Amino acid sequence: MAEVESLEAAGNYVRVTSGGRSLLMRSSLSELDSRLDPEQFARVHRSTIVNLDEVRQITPHMSGDYQLLLSSGRVLRRSRHYRRRLLP
Repeated sequence: MAEVESLEAAGNYVRVTSGGRSLLMRSSLSELDSRLDPEQFARVHRSTIVNLDEVRQITPHMSGDYQLLLSSGRVLRRSRHYRRRLLP
């Protein structure tokens, strides 16, 4: 799991991204969220979980949202509703 960059809801599946590749798992994001280590993974949006080791920068965006820059260069949105997990 340490190599996983992010997990994103995709209908009845979850898209797992790791090392520039992605695969689909038949599962719900909530189910996976309950099984992941909260010290390593955080829910940053209702449809996204991110590996905290992969977050390189957090930038304020519109309406209280933030953008997360990951080590791969991908940018993900972090909803204001999940801000306590990443910001003091």
